[in-house]
Amino acid sequence: MAKLNVPPTKSRLLALSHDLDFAREGYDLLEQKRQILVLELMSRLEATKRAQEDVDAAMAQAFADLREDALRSGTEALAREALGIRRDHKVEIASRHVMGIALPAIRAEHQPPQPVFGVASGSALSDDVMKRFTQALDPIARLAEIENCVLRLASEVRRTQRRVNALDKIFIPDYSDTIRYIEEVLDERERERLVVMKMTKKRLEKAHQK
Repeated sequence: MAKLNVPPTKSRLLALSHDLDFAREGYDLLEQKRQILVLELMSRLEATKRAQEDVDAAMAQAFADLREDALRSGTEALAREALGIRRDHKVEIASRHVMGIALPAIRAEHQPPQPVFGVASGSALSDDVMKRFTQALDPIARLAEIENCVLRLASEVRRTQRRVNALDKIFIPDYSDTIRYIEEVLDERERERLVVMKMTKKRLEKAHQK
């Protein structure tokens, strides 16, 4: 039974055969792409865990120093000190392509921590707090980069998987069944033509014999 509503002709058979070959090539390429994307995704999932651990460790140390400094100097004093400090931070976002997907590369730019609190009237421990939080920007940027890559790769894996399934479960089977149906119809027509030719030949031979 034909899956596609097309006339069973030789021209249509050739066209469908060409489309089927093209679909099979596309399936192979998409399956290769899917496998590469899955490997990229899995590697970044592992990296996400490590990056999250780095962020947790950096932030835990920063907040630990902040709590100690608050106990020594008091929260109001820390707030006044913080208002007097201005530091510039910048996030740079570039991109690189993997299998046609733009994956971000995020980098946090910040001034190297310099002692500013202890030099004035503040606590030297406040400089350590500022240093800890500044250093935490790097693993935070790394985590943001990896998580964004994971989301984009996962989305592309799902999209590629849908296309692979469509070719494997619908397009290729439908075209294969239709080609097989047309071939059977054409073979049957050829057999009928041969039978008619034989019958015609026999009749002509009998006519010549009379």
